[in-house]
Amino acid sequence: MRSVIFVERWTCPNPKCVYDGELRAGKRCLICGAEAEDFDFGALGELLKEKWGVAKLKKQERDVEQVMKHVKFCPKCGSTDVFWASGLPQFWSTWECRRCGYRGQVILEDSKMAVKLRENYLKKKSSK
Repeated sequence: MRSVIFVERWTCPNPKCVYDGELRAGKRCLICGAEAEDFDFGALGELLKEKWGVAKLKKQERDVEQVMKHVKFCPKCGSTDVFWASGLPQFWSTWECRRCGYRGQVILEDSKMAVKLRENYLKKKSSK
């Protein structure tokens, strides 16, 4: 008869850590240094759910960042309601904003700067 030895293994207990390898109790995670605890099957399920939730949120954040890299912003008011002005070929690089009426060749692609610009524009507009 063959005996099976069950070795208790765990994963990194830090839900924000990306390490999903197996750790024995008392060993430290190779990435974040968190110490693995005694094996608890119920807690493992909860930990994995939490890790997968964190991973899903990180992926969503990366997806939003990717989209925001391609969004154009008005350099005057920070609005995304900008478009290429139609007309003759020499005006193809002219942008126009439907919100503030800006018309020019400069366009903003930095979303963080656009947020600050938008806040300043709205403050100035409300103070008038």
